[in-house]
Amino acid sequence: MFSDTIATALYLINQLMFPPSEKKQIANSKFPRVCFIHQIYSILQDNTAVDREIQQSVKAGTWRKFHIVGTLDDEYAVMETKDYLLTIQEAKQEFIKDVTDGINKDGKDLDPGLFDRFQQLVHDGRYFDTTIARQALISPNTTSSSTEQFTEKELIQLCKYGLLLPHMKKDSYWFAIRRQGTFMSSFLKGRTEVLRMLKKRSTKDIMEKLFKTKKLRQTVFSHDFILHDLIGSGRVERHKTAMGDLIKLTKKGELGR
Repeated sequence: MFSDTIATALYLINQLMFPPSEKKQIANSKFPRVCFIHQIYSILQDNTAVDREIQQSVKAGTWRKFHIVGTLDDEYAVMETKDYLLTIQEAKQEFIKDVTDGINKDGKDLDPGLFDRFQQLVHDGRYFDTTIARQALISPNTTSSSTEQFTEKELIQLCKYGLLLPHMKKDSYWFAIRRQGTFMSSFLKGRTEVLRMLKKRSTKDIMEKLFKTKKLRQTVFSHDFILHDLIGSGRVERHKTAMGDLIKLTKKGELGR
């Protein structure tokens, strides 16, 4: 049985991420299947319960939690582990093709099995956090016959294919989501477009029904997906009125992007 939190995350990812008319076309472009925890907050009122159920799912190994570059420190994304594992195998196949085609000359002497070892590491219950210490990546793996988990060259390849990202302030790496840059570019453009729309209105608000009739030109994501981001992050508020739901800009929305 899914918890309310997990059911809501799946609803955001499977039903709300893209406009229905464009869902199939966009899905084929391989955008990562993620949502933000604060988007779940916008649907479920008990944030403490959401955090607890996310943590339970992460520790159980069914979901992964990520920090994505370009977001605030408290804005975490979540992704089903099975989807993340698919991206690791996708990276492996891309690596093999690039080596075969002579595109990746630095990887020609490396075993593609490094991606399988990374997948095993993701499955390891010790490494469910958003970051992993560099020492844990290069220290001997007692379940493997190799003298170290990953060599320097292998770590470079894991970064090159979007699975790790060096942490700027610590001797560690972020677990990364492939194509997160493409995702965040469209996501932030959608956020900015809606905030700009509200800022231009004299009342700093708009009826939700009217908002959903306006075409979003800067993002591939749906009105609902962006709206749940803005409400959950406190950049806008939703108010009930006799005419329907009203979306109103907050001070945080006016000050930030």
